[in-house]
Amino acid sequence: MRMLGGLSVATVLLVAFTVGVARLVAHPSVDDGVRLLSEGRYPSAVRALLAAIAADPDDARAHYHLGLAYSHLGVRAGAVKQFENAVRLDPREARYHAGLAHAYREAGDADGALRQLEEAARLDPREPNYHVGLAGLLLDRGAVTQAVEPLRRAAVLRPHSAEIRLLLATVLERTGDRGGTRREYEEIRRLNNEGPLAEIARQQLRVRAPGERSFP
Repeated sequence: MRMLGGLSVATVLLVAFTVGVARLVAHPSVDDGVRLLSEGRYPSAVRALLAAIAADPDDARAHYHLGLAYSHLGVRAGAVKQFENAVRLDPREARYHAGLAHAYREAGDADGALRQLEEAARLDPREPNYHVGLAGLLLDRGAVTQAVEPLRRAAVLRPHSAEIRLLLATVLERTGDRGGTRREYEEIRRLNNEGPLAEIARQQLRVRAPGERSFP
């Protein structure tokens, strides 16, 4: 067998493989942390992601997933810090801003949460969840009329969601838009067919027009 400085090629390859495995064991990858997160093993995910960050402190994805792990564990300050790191390292990633918005909201910073979610919606305007989240934050502040527009956008982006339509109907009712409220309940009835939301819509439509015929 060919020799390299007194060592066979096979020996060199074996050493290289062993060192590589040792490094992987010592420094779990971000993917390890993501997998552990998906399995609900949050303390283990924290350990794996901390190791990944120690190996590469500028990995925004690692900070983001560590923020998620801390959020699941109720470690609010840790979640805020990690999401802030993710946003600082990669400010163009909408989900990092959305994660930070959630962490700020949990920490009681409503203004910060609103700013971050607005930025997430600006960066990824086709994600309906960001618009629904914005509406929720606005409703928390008592800005009922302002919450209508993001819910309308979400309904356009996810036209078959009876759940979004129900939120929109509820908000429209609070603004006094009786026609808009009725239209949304009719759309919920069509979308959900025989489901529980369709029954809610039928009941609401009957309440609003007791003299009209009952809907099937």
